[in-house]
Amino acid sequence: MKRTATLILILFTTGCEQTFNLDVPTAPTGPSVNVTNTNTNTNTNTTTTDRTGSDTGSNNPNNPNVPPGTDLPLPSYGEATVKSFGVSDAASLATSCQLVYGESAWTWLDKVIAALQVRDARWGYMCKNNDCTDFAKDIVAYKAGNTNLGIWIVDVIGNHCPNPGDIVTATWQTLPFETVRQWRFSRK
Repeated sequence: MKRTATLILILFTTGCEQTFNLDVPTAPTGPSVNVTNTNTNTNTNTTTTDRTGSDTGSNNPNNPNVPPGTDLPLPSYGEATVKSFGVSDAASLATSCQLVYGESAWTWLDKVIAALQVRDARWGYMCKNNDCTDFAKDIVAYKAGNTNLGIWIVDVIGNHCPNPGDIVTATWQTLPFETVRQWRFSRK
């Protein structure tokens, strides 16, 4: 009774005109009910700070969370992304030789890099010279640090510009970590 009076006094002095019965039992008194949660988590947020290789935790190629002088590992989801494009867009992959098909041959590699960049903007093109006017035609690059130097290089097109009878394939051949070659987000 003392708690009820104190609560009424507090609520009254704050402008509320409600009273509460504090003697209500806290445990359910009816029959027990089992509840099963059938919700599915559809969250696609990739803004974690996990650095295990599953995701870099950043869609920003200049991630301030990368300590200076350190490099991120190559994300593990890259291979599956590349190989799925090898299946879903085999026609563009088959005509990916720029020497034969010209500018249109970039279609497959451009699509792959764009898909990787949805997950992390550190994916891009490897510059073949220091002024980035020529790009590797069958490689994706992953910027591992805070500058445009220091990249992971992955050859993603097997039998690029094939001999007659050879089949062009989507591959995942990680090359040694490169500290001199430059990276670029876009080739245009």
